[in-house]
Amino acid sequence: MDRHLGAIPQDTGAVPLAPVPATYAAAVDRYLTSAGIAASSARVYRVSLTTWCWPLAGQHPPPPGRARRGARPPALDLADLDDPALPERLAAAYAARVSEVDADTVNRELAVVRAAVAWWRGQGWIDSDPTLGLERRPAPYDRTRALPRQQVERLFQLEAPLREKTLWRLLYESAARAEEVLCLNIEDLDLPGSP
Repeated sequence: MDRHLGAIPQDTGAVPLAPVPATYAAAVDRYLTSAGIAASSARVYRVSLTTWCWPLAGQHPPPPGRARRGARPPALDLADLDDPALPERLAAAYAARVSEVDADTVNRELAVVRAAVAWWRGQGWIDSDPTLGLERRPAPYDRTRALPRQQVERLFQLEAPLREKTLWRLLYESAARAEEVLCLNIEDLDLPGSP
């Protein structure tokens, strides 16, 4: 998970730092090139943000599966994201999307659009967050990739630097994803007054 998927500011009051893009598509392009997103993640982000274009424009659902790749998304002005009626329309479209795809997909798409919205708000390009009130879906725990305890113990006995062994143990004991753990900031973990 990229570091951009953190908290969303409630009211930035920001003055635009750069000319405001007129369209959602242009804002997506600027976000993907300027927000420090790894190139390996940019394609996935673009697919997610393009998928959101249909419900944001009030045209749900987007084309399914591979048909979405070549589909032309509806035209959408970036200013339309500040429409007071958008959150209600978006909630209905989100509920429909939840019924169409698995929880991991819908949660990833929601995280990506929230990160973009937060960045656009930080730039002063939009004032509101149309995704407020949308909740992550509970995802079933995936046990298909779990190693048997014997293999895990053999892994911990391998000759490896302490740093790697510490990471392996943290991942094993927390069940966190490596991307999440690698984005942790020690200042966030070493709280004053903690034992």
